[in-house]
Amino acid sequence: MSPGRVVWWGSAAYAFVYFGLGWVRYATYHSGADLGLFVQTLASAFTPGGFRNTLEGANHFTYHFSPVLYLCAPILIAARSALALVAIQALTCSLVAPGIYALASRRCEPRVALSIAAIAWVYPPLAGVTFTDFHEDGLVPAATVWLLWALDARRFGVAAIAAALLLATKEDQGLILAAAGAGSAIFFGIRGDRERTRFGVAVAAVSIAVFVTYFAVVRPLAGATTPWDPLHFYALGGASARGPTAPLFSFGRLTYLLEVFGPLLFVPLLSPIVAAAVPGLAECLLSRESLTYTMGQHYAAVWIGYVLVAYALAANRFGAGVRWGAVGLCTLVLIFASPTHWGHFLRAPSAHDRVLDRLVASIPREATVGTHDEIYAHLGFVPGAQIGLDPLPEYALFDERYHSTAWDERVRPRFEALVADGVYRVFFREDGVVLAHRTAP
Repeated sequence: MSPGRVVWWGSAAYAFVYFGLGWVRYATYHSGADLGLFVQTLASAFTPGGFRNTLEGANHFTYHFSPVLYLCAPILIAARSALALVAIQALTCSLVAPGIYALASRRCEPRVALSIAAIAWVYPPLAGVTFTDFHEDGLVPAATVWLLWALDARRFGVAAIAAALLLATKEDQGLILAAAGAGSAIFFGIRGDRERTRFGVAVAAVSIAVFVTYFAVVRPLAGATTPWDPLHFYALGGASARGPTAPLFSFGRLTYLLEVFGPLLFVPLLSPIVAAAVPGLAECLLSRESLTYTMGQHYAAVWIGYVLVAYALAANRFGAGVRWGAVGLCTLVLIFASPTHWGHFLRAPSAHDRVLDRLVASIPREATVGTHDEIYAHLGFVPGAQIGLDPLPEYALFDERYHSTAWDERVRPRFEALVADGVYRVFFREDGVVLAHRTAP
């Protein structure tokens, strides 16, 4: 079998495996709030006043500029299952390796290109993005890699489509692509490459226009009445932090960089294209909340494509020992220190899960129901499903085995008090799963 076919078959296996892992995570109630948020948003995408979810409490465009989600919505609606989004993310991330192979094969013979592309199947940060809950950022790594391949191959039409997809993914791509476009214009301008210089200038100009238009036009039209939500990550606009914080110079930020480049034996640092990863890395590392620079989160998607392309462009300078050594080191990290946290998220489905399945299926679609993250992920097709009890929903569905700070300290005591006061009546309790109905207005 030719190396090119090996890459495509290997990527198909990658998509299949990660969809299977995602199915297990979902079936055993380990998917989080993001999955429920996006299912609610996409399920209502084509309804009047839709494209919204109860967690954000508004049209999703007030939070992020993500028109690309309208391409995903028909698939979700046709499948009537949140697993459609799991499949989309697994499939999209699987396209990174073929893009790396296409780029590398322009510079080296096919077997060497295969050894370079194989890194995408085991690179821990990409595995973390693939395995985590669906997010629009999950579409970014593959689009980034194919954009850079198209620019390298002078396929400007394909490059324009990839750039448009990135700009339609999230508003931060406006700044990231503006920097990448300006950088490429300077790089190719110095070398007298007029076509690619013009393309870089065009990308930078369009990216800035999209970024400005989102805040000046799209957010107000979507009904935004509050400052842009991600400001809380950077202590801007008076927004307060929502998670653990750390000083700008902290050990966690340093180890994050080691997790980025260490498994790749620091090879990407030998390619100038790694500079294009700086805006994305800055977006993660300059946040005062450690969540953004914790591997296994979707935030890493914004720089992964640039780092892997930088690796591909530099790796062919080394022998097979370095290339396969990087693949081996990534594999060891993925097994023993994986950002996916396999042990926490994966287990065999149980009778307890079947109880939850039965109760989730019993909730009327037109009802309002309060629950916690993992059950909310299964209620995306119920427009009135929400996390917690504010405002008081018709139904309350909780798993007493579940533990989190919010649940243990706030929601559970409040729920028990409401039951004691007769506001809710528990009419089902089995294996720690409780379903209650509101009896008072």
